[in-house]
Amino acid sequence: MDVRRSYGVMAGMRCAFARRTLRWRQAMIGYLFLIPLLAGLLVFRLYGFGYNIWLSFMNAGAFGAPKFTGLDNYRELLSDSQLGIAIINTFKFAAISVPGVVLVSLLLATLMQYRFRGESAFRAIIFLPAVCLPTAIILVFGWMFQTQYGLVNAAIQAIGAAPVSWFGSANGVTVVVSLLVVYLSFSVPTIVLYAGMQDISPDLYEAATLDGAGPLARFFNIMLPLLTPSLFFVILTTTIGTLKLFDVVYLLLPPVDQSVSMNYGLTLVYYYFYLAFIESGQRGYAAAVSLFLLVLILAVSVILLRVQRRFVHYGEDG
Repeated sequence: MDVRRSYGVMAGMRCAFARRTLRWRQAMIGYLFLIPLLAGLLVFRLYGFGYNIWLSFMNAGAFGAPKFTGLDNYRELLSDSQLGIAIINTFKFAAISVPGVVLVSLLLATLMQYRFRGESAFRAIIFLPAVCLPTAIILVFGWMFQTQYGLVNAAIQAIGAAPVSWFGSANGVTVVVSLLVVYLSFSVPTIVLYAGMQDISPDLYEAATLDGAGPLARFFNIMLPLLTPSLFFVILTTTIGTLKLFDVVYLLLPPVDQSVSMNYGLTLVYYYFYLAFIESGQRGYAAAVSLFLLVLILAVSVILLRVQRRFVHYGEDG
């Protein structure tokens, strides 16, 4: 009996060792698959971020070796009036574009709940901006709002009105860029809000209907409060995306003098970074501007995260 028990114990130990070895091999295979991703993150993200911080303390022009200047770039940044204008322009577009994206996405997500003919085509059209090349969409928008031959001005002239110089004034530029940002951004938020609406129990709507609540009452008293987590996610991500806006301004608008760009409200913080880095060749100052933009985005995100505690209703809150 003792011999059999010993063999049983040894067999159990061998099985346990084999299981541990198998788990270790499986874990190692998983880590091996992660190596390319981690290497790319280390080389292209962390190294680039560290180099950018180092460069922000340097006087680094387009040519020549960088020279350490301490906090001079940050002192110049705090006294740069043009950067202040770029910050105002950025928040102006965010104040217009973010509510526009939220309202359009909320309307489309609500319509997606209904069944009608052409429903599949409607959903495909909604998701079209997310799968199309943004560069192509921006260039098409630029042609549509062109002063002499644009489709929008052709429609305006067809009803007897005078054509509008969309890119000839700050107000016209604001309208075009805001519409374009809304069109480029509403697809994914619409899907997020639609998914949030599907999580709301139909029993709540039925109970409210039995109590005499109409469509508007059900929308504002049931759907909207329970949809606030999805709405907050949409607001946060859209705000961050708008603060980093660059390609729309760079591709939509023709090359103009920097002073004209400032007066027309074309220069946003990210675009100002591009002007400092590429046009002026001030790599050290541009690095400081990019870090300032990072701090700005983090500050706005923290503010939104604190504000959402009062207005966002999660499931456990009842």
